[in-house]
Amino acid sequence: MKTKVLFLVSDFYHGGAQREMFELDSVIDKSSIDVNILCLSQLNSSEYFTDFFYEKHLGIKTTVFFLEDIIPNSKSGLLKKIANRIQGNKNNLKKRKALETFLNGFTRVFFMGEYVFQSIASILSQNYFEKVIIFIMSARFQGEHYRNLPKDVKYLFISGFDKQEEVDYEFEGFTNYNHIPLLLSLRVSEAFNNWKFESHNKVKKIGIFTRLNKSKPLDPFFYALHILLNELPNVELHIFGAGDYKKAGYDRYISHLQLSKKIFFKGHQKDIKASINKERLDLVWFQGYNNKPAGYAALDICLTGIPLLLWDFYAGINIKINQTEEVFPHFKDLSLFVEASKKVLQNEEFANAVSEKQFKYVIDKRDIEQNINAIKHLFN
Repeated sequence: MKTKVLFLVSDFYHGGAQREMFELDSVIDKSSIDVNILCLSQLNSSEYFTDFFYEKHLGIKTTVFFLEDIIPNSKSGLLKKIANRIQGNKNNLKKRKALETFLNGFTRVFFMGEYVFQSIASILSQNYFEKVIIFIMSARFQGEHYRNLPKDVKYLFISGFDKQEEVDYEFEGFTNYNHIPLLLSLRVSEAFNNWKFESHNKVKKIGIFTRLNKSKPLDPFFYALHILLNELPNVELHIFGAGDYKKAGYDRYISHLQLSKKIFFKGHQKDIKASINKERLDLVWFQGYNNKPAGYAALDICLTGIPLLLWDFYAGINIKINQTEEVFPHFKDLSLFVEASKKVLQNEEFANAVSEKQFKYVIDKRDIEQNINAIKHLFN
């Protein structure tokens, strides 16, 4: 008999939790494991994002449930939105029972993101789970959201924090937990490695790939562009990602630094690798975390071969900060970040060296078919 596992996810948008769920789903051995998904939002719920991964899961024979399937007439989407109606309403105890009965049918339940567990925790009976298994999808620099989880619950955290000092910092205050490091991983391929240094480009294009949101700070990059333009006036910054840049608060920096003619918002990209090759970018800036790229987009970027420089948002001590010799050079010194950017844009030998190191690292170290071994025992 197959082991039945359930992944809970907020939606099927093109985000980190959704991407990690699909990458795992694509390599799980389905001859012995029955993979199921419970999505807490209905399809077509966003004006900015498509349900990118929905059809992809169906294409690999994964069973998908929606909240409406489990709790009829729940029109609101996320379980958190109906929590108040369930609490204190005896009639709605039937809905709680229906959800718990559904969950009882699975050997393992995985929460793809701490916010997903927060949405469901107030609905389920206290201590329903003996141990809560959560894929942590954010870091403290993005906010303290996951640290608001109840501290009296036993957790198994799975995250990209692979150094003990990171684990200690990120889970400070939690006492009853275990942790499994699992770096963001994907199916690797050499097929998109088409980037070439362009010495004759009149305009140098720097790209940023991110969701436009206040939780995705871009201010260091705006200041870096402002300084860089003093020496390389032919540079442009192209920002790719869904969302409203004004709601994200970026317009204030752009206006203050007088960058409106040098920054272009290109919207959501279904295929980052194809977009990079089409746009012929020269460099990509990205958010980093203690010498690790902070997101799947960075891994896709590296598979094209384009050099990546990162601003470090890790709050701890990074002993390798501001060093261009690292595979993923991270910076907290604005002037050094700008100097490294100039070097990538102007020095072909240096740009190619960064490109080759990063491409090889992703191929060798971020292969999901290898890295899933760290959590295979959880599917038994």
